[in-house]
Amino acid sequence: MATRFPAFSAAADWDLSDDGTRAPSSDAIVHSFAAEVILRVAAQARRDRTEATAPKIALLSEALLCSDDAAAPDFVRDARLAGMPADTLYYGLVAGAVQQVGNVWARDHVELPAMLRTSHRVWRIMNELRDVFVRISDRKPGQHAVFAPCPQECHMIGLTMTADDLRRRGWEIEVVSSDTHDGLIQDIERRAPISVALGATSTRMTLPLARLVVGLRAHIPGVWVMIGGAITTQEPDLLSMTGADAVANSADEAETLMLAHMADLVERRANRI
Repeated sequence: MATRFPAFSAAADWDLSDDGTRAPSSDAIVHSFAAEVILRVAAQARRDRTEATAPKIALLSEALLCSDDAAAPDFVRDARLAGMPADTLYYGLVAGAVQQVGNVWARDHVELPAMLRTSHRVWRIMNELRDVFVRISDRKPGQHAVFAPCPQECHMIGLTMTADDLRRRGWEIEVVSSDTHDGLIQDIERRAPISVALGATSTRMTLPLARLVVGLRAHIPGVWVMIGGAITTQEPDLLSMTGADAVANSADEAETLMLAHMADLVERRANRI
């Protein structure tokens, strides 16, 4: 379940979109991703995770900001191997440390390049813990998924038709929508799905899609995210640009990918460590 940090960098150079509008500047992209990772994870902090003591949180916060890329992931891995529960690791230790990092950033004590580096480290930790959450879950991976169009996406016919097609094949598909990024994440989080499919029809939705993937992973650590719609034929690097798990452009392809994910979940849970 290797998931990459969305492959935007300060050197990114976006072209004009098909309709002639210009994509966001590279600085805006970098800032948007860094902010999404830091703010979303920080918002998950829970003070009732007593095993995540203040000294441990402070040490991880320092590790996230230091020059050593391996320091923070190693710190979290050592805490996990020492027996700290997954919920405490994420909601107590990691989220608490990221909250402290966010406070430092808010006081302008961290430059943007350093914050982007820290965001990459947090993303790496999230992915390692994501695998842990998948293995410890006792929830049966049934044929259920949440489908949602990207906020501000005007075209829902393809997504709706795909959902209807899969329902006829025996899948339980919930279609949800929201006009806002936060609203959609909250709506999906309430359903706590194992699998989510996000729909978009234009490359202009690449950045909003990537922010959604980050937000969903922060709120639902074990979630698997697929992207569908016309954007999948327009952007060949969609997976690396959004950090999603899969892309599909038909009901057949979506079903094949979701069934493969279900089989992978069963195998992982059968080999818990």
